[in-house]
Amino acid sequence: MSAEQQIAALVSAANGLTAAVNNKVAEIDSSVLAAVRMIPNMSKELFVDAVDGSDVALGTASAPLKTIGEAMSRTGTVPYVMINLKASQSHEFSGQSEQYCYRVVSNKVVFARWGSGSNPVFTPRVGEFSPGTSNLHFISLEGGSVYYRAVDIVMPTVLKSGTSGWYYFGSSLFYRGHGLESTVQGVVSFSGSTLRLGVGNIFYSGYTANYRVDINMTTIDTAVSNSFADLTGGTMVLSTIASTITGSKTWAHLVKGVVRDSRGSLSNFLSNIGSVVADGGQQ
Repeated sequence: MSAEQQIAALVSAANGLTAAVNNKVAEIDSSVLAAVRMIPNMSKELFVDAVDGSDVALGTASAPLKTIGEAMSRTGTVPYVMINLKASQSHEFSGQSEQYCYRVVSNKVVFARWGSGSNPVFTPRVGEFSPGTSNLHFISLEGGSVYYRAVDIVMPTVLKSGTSGWYYFGSSLFYRGHGLESTVQGVVSFSGSTLRLGVGNIFYSGYTANYRVDINMTTIDTAVSNSFADLTGGTMVLSTIASTITGSKTWAHLVKGVVRDSRGSLSNFLSNIGSVVADGGQQ
């Protein structure tokens, strides 16, 4: 074999090896991508702009979503979720539909203020689950936790037009929508917020729900209503720090059930600040 033929054979062999390696690289890349896609997301961050957002957008700060509902529908059971609400806007919370007027939270969901301006407002939609009666779209805590950081809660004050009363199902922002375990505990935290009470409670004990509630540097506005929690058949462990209740009210005015201090005493409970346990037994 001449030198030219040997060189040609070597070039051909080298080309064949290169092609084989390239094919393997493509296979390896494909396998790695498939493996990465199988890894569950441990956290997710989304942005919501109720004015200029779009529910077909990516959900980033430069391409925000429009609604809280769409943001929550994209999170599923991701362990940690941050939903940033545009400041100085009112954001309506809604369930999946009128017949599925709630969203289940079994993970940790944080609602936070995004951008400059006043706190964003989080308000539940007034729906009509049962014809002729109003209800609130609500969050069903199934062992999960919800945090509000510099986000105000404004509860509705009027019925939906054309309805004559409130339906028992979904008469609060947090209501345990289903489940049989009476020991399920949901955690809700408010920090740097204002809770403006309305016709519905913030908490209801539906299906004997038990809540842990932390209120830090938050004002509870009772100008319209005293409806904070109806705990018939349920319980609440409540801790407050540097927070106030307007209108010279105390927690005993705001919670339906037996209100106790941290030592279990029914007395010595006149302060707006303290650690208390509310038990939905008979008063």
